[in-house]
Order: sequence, then C-alpha cells, then structure tokens
Amino acid sequence: MRQPTGKNSCRLVILLLLFPILAGAQPTESSSPIYNEDGSVTFVLKRPESRRVRIYCDCALRNKKYNVNRENLQSARMHLDPSGLFTYTTPPLAPEVYTYRFQSHGQKLTDPNNADSIRISNGKRSVFVIPGSSLSDLCRTDSLAGKTEACEFWDSACGKTRRILLYLPPDYYHTEQKYPVLYLLHGIDGNEQAWHDRGRAVQMADNLIQQGKATPMIIVMPDANPKKIIGQNENVGLIRNLLLYSSWFHHDFERIFLQLDSFLSARYRISSDMNMRAVAGLSAGATQSAALANMYEDNFKYVGLFSPIVHRKQQPKHRNTIYWIGTGKRDIFHPQSRRFARKTDLQQIPYIYYETKGGHVWRNWRLYLSDFLPYIFKEIENKSDNGF
Repeated sequence: MRQPTGKNSCRLVILLLLFPILAGAQPTESSSPIYNEDGSVTFVLKRPESRRVRIYCDCALRNKKYNVNRENLQSARMHLDPSGLFTYTTPPLAPEVYTYRFQSHGQKLTDPNNADSIRISNGKRSVFVIPGSSLSDLCRTDSLAGKTEACEFWDSACGKTRRILLYLPPDYYHTEQKYPVLYLLHGIDGNEQAWHDRGRAVQMADNLIQQGKATPMIIVMPDANPKKIIGQNENVGLIRNLLLYSSWFHHDFERIFLQLDSFLSARYRISSDMNMRAVAGLSAGATQSAALANMYEDNFKYVGLFSPIVHRKQQPKHRNTIYWIGTGKRDIFHPQSRRFARKTDLQQIPYIYYETKGGHVWRNWRLYLSDFLPYIFKEIENKSDNGF
C-alpha cells in the first residue's frame, strides 16, 4: 500500500485532528448528562439488556409547554442508536435545577454516570443544573469551601433518633468565635437531606459567603418530622406522610427543640445571642418555624416562612422578631400567606413580604432562600410599605 508523503501526509494529519470537531461531540456510555451549546441536554444510558427505556424529568422533554407550577415529571421514550446506547435530547432548557430518572421494563433507575442523586418520596432521582441565571449559578459548585457534617440526637419524647445535617462556614475550624445559626426545616415529604439535595442550601450558602453577600453562619438541617415512622423509613412516601399530616400541628418537634439546641451548642460554636439566630422552613416546615418563634420568643431574631401552611388562629406574637414571608401567586397556600402577613402588619411586627410567580414548588423555595440568606444577620431598614 502506498504511504502518503509530503503535502498529502500533512493534509491527512490535519483532517485527522479536525475530524472530532467536524463530526461533533458523540455520546458515549461514560458521559451523561451532556450539556449542549444551545441549552439542550442529552441523556445517555448503556443498557444492552433492555429493549426500551423512558426518561422522566421535571422539565420540558418535548416542545409542549411544561407546567412549572407543579414540577411534575414529563416522560419520553429514549432512542436506541446503532452503538447500543439509549439517548434523548431535550429542547433548550431555562437555567434551573432539574431532577430526572430512567425507567426500563418497570424498573426505576438513576443515571449511573451522574453522581448527583437525591431521594424523593420513596425513590431516587439524578440531578443536573443549567447555568445562566444568578440563582442557578449559586446552586452549582465543584467543591465546598465550607464543610458538611452529620450527627444524631435521641428524641426521647418521640422515641426516635433524629438525624441532623450541618453546614459549617469556610473559616469555622480556623477561628474560636461563635457563629450565627440558621435552623432550616423541610416540608412534609422530606428529611434532613431535603434542603441539601433539592434546595441546594449548602451550595447556595457557600457561594454567597465566599462572594461576601452573606454572613458566615452555621446551618442546621434536622429531621423535623413529628412521628417516628416519617423521615426514617426510606420507603415511606408522600401519601403516608399526608395521612399523618395532622401530627405536624401537635408540636412534637417544637417541644424538644431546646434540648436539640443545647445538644448542638455543646458540640458546635453556636451563638446564643438572639440577634444571631434564625429559623426558616418551607410549607409544613414554615408552620413549625412560626410555632418555634412563638414558643421561644427570645430565641430567634429572624423567621423565614416559605409557602407557610398556617391556620386561621395562628399569628405572630413578638415585636422583637422579623418575619420574612415568601409565597407564589399560584401557591395553594397563597391566601394563608397573605392572611399571616396582614396579621403581622396589624400588630406592627416588622416583616418582608415577597410574592412571586409559580406555585408550591422547589423553584420558588430555592429563590426565597437565596434572598433570605443575605438578609439575615445584617442591619436592615424596617420597611412599612408592604401594601397591606
């Protein structure tokens, strides 16, 4: 066979170097998800034993309009290419945090090539983040400057071991000072990992602190479910939690809070100064936050209520507390949030009321937290023109 020489040889080398660029990036079994230049995402799954695979994602998998107010899963059948890979490419997606999973012959699967996975109800999903907005960029991080630690607390009243996840700021182990603390509570269908996984609270706090936009703080994310069965058994889903919904108003977690706080304060440098303490939660966790503020009036300066479930008789009591209330216009508990804000205004208790689009969804709760974190532990101007 004649070998290329001279100019022909140089041309061959150039063509070989340019081929991957001209051909475009091809999916491989070890890469998924793939972020494309137009904002679309390609998912890849190697599963030779399957004849068909579907992808489920809380995003627009097809060009049909996706209901962002529900964050429900949309599904599509993945394509089997000649190389034996199942692939699917979405339309261009807006900057946001998304979750997805695969399903093959009735079996639910996370993406084996994506290490970022979370628990939701009684199953798991993989996670990906589309950058491009100030919020979604806060939710991304390659490594933390701060640190997360886990511990357990025995709740003798409920007869359960409460799991606790903590975020410690970047300089925690390089100082001797005490730090502000934020107790961050999950909703009905959650546990101590909920704000870390779906809320991206750790990534958000870490980025804001490094940017100088938030005060270095300790964030405590406890398993705040009232009953032993909820939050401990990974196979317990949303329906079972909803059946035990009334237990959230029995204040089981709230009654042992001081013991929990003392337990953590003995192990971590948590400030006891009321001005350096905050509590916040979403949905039923916001209900617990409001109850904690009322039960322990000298404990929290800041109270964050994100889509709070508050009954008619529940109202704020203490004028030395500042409330931050966030709700979506399509939120099923939107009327309750407005009613609570009116009561706060009538009692001349300082508060911020933040109303957004959308419903009772993580897209809103991440947004609220991204505004709440820079707000707390800093001197602020008391605004009275909230429109009520």
